[in-house]
Amino acid sequence: MLHFQVNLLTAWWAAGEAMHRRYEADRDRGEITATTALIVILVIAAIAAGGIIAAKITSNAENVPEP
Repeated sequence: MLHFQVNLLTAWWAAGEAMHRRYEADRDRGEITATTALIVILVIAAIAAGGIIAAKITSNAENVPEP
């Protein structure tokens, strides 16, 4: 009976180590990190600011009187 228990415990440890190695090898699970989300927000803000600046320049250019 002791031999069976030792073999079972050895198999349990081997399976646990295999799962741990597999988990460590595949750490990228497709989750969006906080840094990526912040970069996306900043890019959207920069595009919006560029649009506002372009609209103001266009508005000012249209208001210039022709000679």
